[in-house]
Amino acid sequence: MSKKEKMFAMVEQWRESGMTRKSFANQHGFKYESFNYWCKKQYNEVVKVDQPTKTSTQSSRSMMPDFVELSSGLDMNDQVQPIRMEIELPGGIHIKIY
Repeated sequence: MSKKEKMFAMVEQWRESGMTRKSFANQHGFKYESFNYWCKKQYNEVVKVDQPTKTSTQSSRSMMPDFVELSSGLDMNDQVQPIRMEIELPGGIHIKIY
């Protein structure tokens, strides 16, 4: 087993452990910087490659999640609509839901 294979296996162990990189590296006798290098290398060579990428033939729309239009059934032209919910955010921003 090459060093690369051993380190990639250790990175997989780390991913499954739930530990921080630093804690895992210390527990297994690695320098943090060295272990971090192998984590990045494994990500770039294995994980990133397995993720779907947008090709030039795909439209940007196909990469977006589907959305559902919601309708309240209220006449939005009616000037007298009850406020169903109002959210006040920091900075004086108000969101009113009719």
